[in-house]
Amino acid sequence: MKKLVFLSALLSMTLVACGDDDKPGGENPNTQPKLEGKWNLIQSETIEDGTSTKDDLKPGSCDYDYYNLKTGGTKDEVYHDEDNDCAKEEYPGTWSYDAAKKQITMIDSDDNYTLITEVVSLTATDLKVKLVSADGETPPAGTEAYLYLKR
Repeated sequence: MKKLVFLSALLSMTLVACGDDDKPGGENPNTQPKLEGKWNLIQSETIEDGTSTKDDLKPGSCDYDYYNLKTGGTKDEVYHDEDNDCAKEEYPGTWSYDAAKKQITMIDSDDNYTLITEVVSLTATDLKVKLVSADGETPPAGTEAYLYLKR
């Protein structure tokens, strides 16, 4: 199902990316919010030729889908199937952060599906990411895709 979510989101230009713990303005790294933790997928935004479209990502009456970025570079990615009593679909794997590029890379353990996102903004409770690529597919020219996540 995750692959369908990402492919349909990419095709409809409603997919986005994740995270950043960069130190803007030379601030003390100990005061910066960290990427590690559970991030609920709240909203997607697609900007196509200057027109913005936002979509709620809550799957019906189910809990929010989420990324759980763990210390040590492992991750859990969980989606809820609203057509199957909110059954969880889990995608364990790894994640890493490239501070120079402000990019998060997540790779699924089962099939090496790779999602690359760029951190646009990060606070203690909110994360906005921009899609760079989903399994090698980039957004079409003139299109930007963002995800809004909350702890």
